[in-house]
Amino acid sequence: MDTAALFYGLVFICCQFTEKSSAEGLEESVVESECRDRYLWIHVRSLQTPRFEAKDVNGVHSLSEPLASRCGYTISTFRMDSFTTVRASYYSCFTQTQNDEVFTFSFNVIVSDAGGKWISWPVSAVCSGLTWTHREIICEEDYMEVNVDRESSCGGQRGDSGEMWHAAFSQAQRMASSVWQLMFLQSDGQVSSMSISEAQRGGYSLTTGAQRVALRSQYKQPHAQLTTVDGVPVEVVRVSLFFKKKMTVMMIDMSMACTVNSGSFDGARLLWDVPLVVPPLVDEGAVFESQSLGLGLEGVLLDEHTARTRGYSLVQRGPLVQIGVPFGAEGGYRKSSVVNNMYKETFVIFLLYEHVFSLLYEDGSIDTRHRMLRVLDTPLLCRQPFHLDQTVSDDRVFSVYLGNIPADVTLEDVSINGNQLMMSQSDIISPVFHNNGSRAYELRLPFEDAVVRWMYLGQGVVQYSIDVNFTLTIMPQKDSYYHLVSIKARALNTFPPEITAQCSGGGITFSVVIPPQAERIWEVGVGHEALTSEMAAQRGYRLHGDAFRTTLEVPAFSVGYTYDGVTLSNFYGTFRLLLRDSKTLEVQTSTSKRCLFKTEDMIVCSADGTMVVVTTPTATWPSVQPDRTTLLDPNCKPKQTDGSRVLFEFNLDSCGTRALVGESYMVYENEILHDRQLISDGPNVISRESQFKLTVRCFYPLSGINRLSVDQVFTSETPGLGSIKVFKSLKGASNLRIAPGLSGRLQTWHQPKLQNLQNLSVPNSPSAGGTGFTGSDLQTAGSDCGAQYGASDHQGILRGQRLR
Repeated sequence: MDTAALFYGLVFICCQFTEKSSAEGLEESVVESECRDRYLWIHVRSLQTPRFEAKDVNGVHSLSEPLASRCGYTISTFRMDSFTTVRASYYSCFTQTQNDEVFTFSFNVIVSDAGGKWISWPVSAVCSGLTWTHREIICEEDYMEVNVDRESSCGGQRGDSGEMWHAAFSQAQRMASSVWQLMFLQSDGQVSSMSISEAQRGGYSLTTGAQRVALRSQYKQPHAQLTTVDGVPVEVVRVSLFFKKKMTVMMIDMSMACTVNSGSFDGARLLWDVPLVVPPLVDEGAVFESQSLGLGLEGVLLDEHTARTRGYSLVQRGPLVQIGVPFGAEGGYRKSSVVNNMYKETFVIFLLYEHVFSLLYEDGSIDTRHRMLRVLDTPLLCRQPFHLDQTVSDDRVFSVYLGNIPADVTLEDVSINGNQLMMSQSDIISPVFHNNGSRAYELRLPFEDAVVRWMYLGQGVVQYSIDVNFTLTIMPQKDSYYHLVSIKARALNTFPPEITAQCSGGGITFSVVIPPQAERIWEVGVGHEALTSEMAAQRGYRLHGDAFRTTLEVPAFSVGYTYDGVTLSNFYGTFRLLLRDSKTLEVQTSTSKRCLFKTEDMIVCSADGTMVVVTTPTATWPSVQPDRTTLLDPNCKPKQTDGSRVLFEFNLDSCGTRALVGESYMVYENEILHDRQLISDGPNVISRESQFKLTVRCFYPLSGINRLSVDQVFTSETPGLGSIKVFKSLKGASNLRIAPGLSGRLQTWHQPKLQNLQNLSVPNSPSAGGTGFTGSDLQTAGSDCGAQYGASDHQGILRGQRLR
C-alpha cells in the first residue's frame, strides 16, 4: 500500500510540570482524575460549578467556551448529584505529546470550599499505553475530532467511484505548496481550501505528532453539512489535509461524521438509532467489514455481560444499529420534581457507542474506530399515584392500595377525615416494595375506628366513609405532593339493639342487647340524656353488663318515671328508654314498661299542671284525722282517705295554690291543713287536736314552662320537682316517709336556688295531664344546683306560712 505523509512545522510546545499536593481545606475526594481510553477524566464534586485552567510553559489558559470545545476539552453538560466532569482529549491543546504514546496534562481546578472561598486544586497526569487504529473519530458533546496515522495514509480517496475526491485531488495538485493546507468538499462538488492559520481562526484546530495528525471541529461550522443517512440526521465535514513535496502532492483524508439525533422514548425504553455505515467514512470502492459493536456508560465501554445484566440492548436492524436502555436502568439518573401537585420525572443516561470497522482494498485494509457520546433523556413524565379500593364490606375493614410511588418518594403523612395519623406509631399503613425500586402502600382501617364517618340508612344498612389525604414527599429535596382518596362502604344487618323490660318488686329492669360492631351507631337514652354510667350513678340507677348485654335496673320513684292511676293502695309507674341515632339523635325506636307499685308517701308534679300528694298526717301527736284535712281552700278535700293517709290531687291553678317565681324556677305551693275543733271552757278556748300544717311545693324550670295568655293553659316540657315540709313535732318520726330518697331531716329540704321570689296570680283554667316526679327527684335536683335551705331560712323567703 502506497503511503505518504509530511510533517508541517507547526509550533509544538513540550510542557513539564511537577504534581502538587492536595489543596488545604478540601477533602481528598472532592477532585478525582484518571487516564481513560483516549482521554483524561476529571471528576469534581462541588455545589457551585467549578472552573478549570490548563497550564503549559506559556502560562495558564482558562478553559471557558468557546476555547474549551475548540481545544478538545468537554465540560460535560451531564451533571448529576452535584458533580462536574471534564474530558480532555489526548490531542487537546496545551497537552504535551511524546511520540503519540505518552500524553502529559496539567490543570488547576478551582473549587469553592464550605465557607464559600475559592481554592485552586492542582491536577496533573501522564497517560500512556494506548494502541491506536489507523483512523479514530470521536463525536463528543460539543465537538467532533479525527486523528489519523499519517504514515499509513494514502494520497487521495481509494476506488474508482471517488469522482469528488479526484476533482479535489486535481485542485490540490494545482494549489499545493510546501505548507499544510485544508481542503473542504461540499456535496454540490464545490471545493474550498484554506491555510492552517485561517482554519484556526475559523474555529478548527489541528494538532500533529510524530506519527499522527488530529483535526477538531465544533458543531455547526460553516463547512459542515447536515444530511440524512437511513432516516438519521448526520452532520458531516468532508475535509482533506494536503501539501506538496517536490513533485508529489500528499493528501490525508480527515473527514468526520456524527449523528445528531437525540434519541426517542417508547414509554418503557430510551432508543437511539445509529447508521451502521456512515458516509463519507466509507467510500463506495471499498469492501465494508464490521469488526465489533460496543456500548459504554459515561465514556467507558461495558463488557457484554454487564450491559445485558442491566437490560441494555444493541441490535442491528437492517442498515441501523438500535440501542435500547430500560427506564430506570442502572447507570442512569432519575430527576424528579413537583409541578402543580404532580410528580414529574425524567430519566437521563450518558451513553458511549463504538463501532470498529475495516475498509478492504486490493492492496490492504484500513481500520476505523468510530465513537459517539450522547446524553439521552426521556421527556418529563408524570407519575400519577393510583389507588385501588379493595374493601370487602363483610370484613368491616377499609382496604386501600396506593400504588405507583417512585423509589425517591416516601409517604410522609396520612390524614383521615381531617385527623392526622402519627406515621411512626401507626399500624394501619404498611409499605409494599417492588423489584423495580418503586413502592406502594396499603391502608387497612376498621369500620369501627373513631375517625371513620358513618350514616344509618335504615333497614339495617350503615354507610361508612373515609376521605384520605396522602402526603408524598420527594427525597432529599423534600418537595411534597398530595393524593386524595374517598371511599364509601355499606355494612348490612346492622339493626338497632333489642330492648326488653320486666317489672320487679322495687322497679323496672331493662335488658339491652347491642349487636356486635354497633355500639357507636346507637345511643340509649332517658329523655334528652344519654344513658351513661355517670348518669346512672347520679340518678340511682343500677347499670351493669358485658360485651353482649347491658342490664339497667331502675328503682321506683327514680328520675324518669311517669305516674298515673295513683290510689292509696297502688299506682302505675312507667319508664321509657329511647333508642337514637347517635349522630343525628333522631329517635329510631323506644321501649316503655308500665308496672304496678305499692303506694307510699309521695308527691307527683306533672307536666300538665297537676299535683298529687299522698301523706300520713296521723304521724303527729296529738293525732290528726285524715278525713278532716283540706288544702288552703277549705273546699278542696282529699280525693281519697283511709284511717291514716290522705291523697290529694289538684290542679296548680286551684285550691288556693300560690305561685312564686325566681331566676330559674317557677314554684307552686299549697298547704295541707287540719280542721281543728275548739272546745269552749268558760272564757278560754281549748284545742284538743294537733296544730298541723304540711306545705307541698312543685318546682318547674322557667325555661320549660309555656303559659298562654289567651286561654291561660299551663304546660311544661318536663315534670316538676316536688317537696314536702311538715310543721309540727312528730311521734315516731322514723315512721314518716315523706318521699323515697328525700332527706329524712324533716326541718331541712333540698331545692333549686330561688332568688327574688314574687307572688303571682294563679291561672283559673287547669290543664289535663298526669306525668311527674316523686319527691326523690328533689334530692337529685338540689344536689345539681348546690342549694340547701333550713326551714327557718325558707320561711323568710316564702311569706305567711307559719300557723298562728
